[in-house]
Amino acid sequence: MEKHYLHGKIITDVARPDKKIVEGFRKHDVCKIGDSMKAYGLMDYQIKPIAKGMKVCGPACTVLTRPGDALYVQKVIEVLKPGDVVVIDAGDIRDVACIGERLSQYMKMKGCTGVVVDGAIRDSAGIIDIGLPTFSKSICTKIFGSIGPGAINVPIQCGGVPVKPGDIIVGDDDGVVCVPMEVAAEVLATADHHLADELYRLKQIVEEGKSVTEVFGLADKLKKWE
Repeated sequence: MEKHYLHGKIITDVARPDKKIVEGFRKHDVCKIGDSMKAYGLMDYQIKPIAKGMKVCGPACTVLTRPGDALYVQKVIEVLKPGDVVVIDAGDIRDVACIGERLSQYMKMKGCTGVVVDGAIRDSAGIIDIGLPTFSKSICTKIFGSIGPGAINVPIQCGGVPVKPGDIIVGDDDGVVCVPMEVAAEVLATADHHLADELYRLKQIVEEGKSVTEVFGLADKLKKWE
């Protein structure tokens, strides 16, 4: 049987980012992090939480799977580490699911903090009840089974963004962003700076009574259009 060179690979020993850096990203929303990378790393806007208010932040444990196949999604339950976000490349297929309520429950038992799927999930009500933050492009009913092929902790894509094991995944109501592990500290510092600037402008307008034009320096920009 012909297969992709990654098929069948199950990598259990992967580097993960410093826990302090992961914690640092928890205070930032997806938009702020995306701004800090000039929109690189922002996944397709159609990948959204299956319920409002779901948030996730943690290192990626990646899964490559044939659309609608759960074999390697099942196996990743034994590979993931507490705090991981399972990121599944299901080929952008939206009418057949690769994960449902029971696998989600087992993942949460192992310490998984969330799931992101470039494709579909099912049993949404059960997953919501379990309390596992889950992001996908669609919710459907069909699933094919667990035959394979697939791989675990290999480079994948999700929502048009490259994702490597250990990259930091952050998701909220606006969508999902992937921060490459090797630049995570730099991106976090930029996001911290952007947040500080934003809060300072808020203070100037709300507490000091300054105008939006003054605080944002709009006068010169507007003058060009007079």
